[in-house]
Amino acid sequence: MEWSELFQQLDGLIGGALAFDPAVYNTSLMDDRSRLASIVIVFTAGMSVLLGQCFALFLVSASPIGFVFGLLVSGISMTLRLGLWIAMSALVARLFFDLPVSPLNFMSVIFIATSPLVFGFVAVLPSIGIILLYALYGWTSLNMMFGMFYGAQVPFLPGAFCALSGWVMASLLERLFFTRSKSAQSGGFLFASRELSRYSSSQILDFVKQRVRSR
Repeated sequence: MEWSELFQQLDGLIGGALAFDPAVYNTSLMDDRSRLASIVIVFTAGMSVLLGQCFALFLVSASPIGFVFGLLVSGISMTLRLGLWIAMSALVARLFFDLPVSPLNFMSVIFIATSPLVFGFVAVLPSIGIILLYALYGWTSLNMMFGMFYGAQVPFLPGAFCALSGWVMASLLERLFFTRSKSAQSGGFLFASRELSRYSSSQILDFVKQRVRSR
């Protein structure tokens, strides 16, 4: 696929997702090109969200190269975390239900639904940035539900059960890995992208004081 075709595909998918167009979630029309574009969307969303919270990378004294590396890690992290969630949901569906959507297409539906977070960089705006980011998260949640239950025609109750069960299983696996990760507690990029973004302003201030004292 040429770059121009990829950009056209991305433009159509992101625009359709933002407008709640069920056609972008039609799993019968999905092919390798649309699946690749969905991966690019969620990867970009992960980078954009951390870019909007770039104070996290500043607090860990990221170099220019490290800053870019941190953004890449954030994009990969969001892709893998959502992929793990869908994989666990598909496992529950295989065990208990016969849902009509293949795991790869179901994953593409969720990836495309993260389109609002492509604009997560707006969180860098003073005062209203964090409010806008929460609005984008809400928009994304609505997109996921719309994509699953209306666009992909997943039955509501079985789909909700599988999604919730998959989220619980993925969260347990992620917590098991993350709590054992030394880099998560070392004040590095993983800590910045996964923990500092959840801190309140007072917690961030305490963290800064601790880092200053330790230098």
